Amino acid sequence: MKSFKLAVRTFLRIALPYFRSEQRWQARALLLGGIGADIVFLDPPYALEGEYETALTKLGARPPKLVIVQHDVRRKLEPAYGTLSQTRVLRQGDNCLSFYAQ
Repeated sequence: MKSFKLAVRTFLRIALPYFRSEQRWQARALLLGGIGADIVFLDPPYALEGEYETALTKLGARPPKLVIVQHDVRRKLEPAYGTLSQTRVLRQGDNCLSFYAQ
């Protein structure tokens, strides 16, 4: 598992700067399912609303202990994705942080 994590980090460091913004986010979302993490922070570009659903659905299939999602206050996220349930929402101006846990 350590070599996999190292390979993913190396890929993200080297290759992602050459992708367009949408491609970078999609690549990160696809890789999330294979990385073991206790806490995941998601902050996709607000214009890519479909990426919230993609990333949270993938994370819900193999959930970390905590997922924190930054999003626009007008963007309503689902109360649950897989085994992840929304436990808290913090609002600050036009931004929200939604917390998901098992």
